[in-house]
Amino acid sequence: MTSQLIQNDADTTIDRTENTRFPYEGERAGFPLPTPTARGVLRPTDESGAIGAAGSLDCPACGSETINGAGLFACSDCSWEGTLR
Repeated sequence: MTSQLIQNDADTTIDRTENTRFPYEGERAGFPLPTPTARGVLRPTDESGAIGAAGSLDCPACGSETINGAGLFACSDCSWEGTLR
């Protein structure tokens, strides 16, 4: 089987925006991006630290967002660090 290049006529116009799902502004808002969810529980690296709630990626100590760095989570506001288990 050999590859073949198919070229459209020069006078043919194709509107490629009809099938795109990129979140455009205005009437064509697109589809929302999925919200990440956790199936496990955030556990602290220090055994005396706070343990998170099941299914939540919020900081167990202060409730703010956490940053995932290769499976190691850190709070963006306080000094909490841990993993998802």
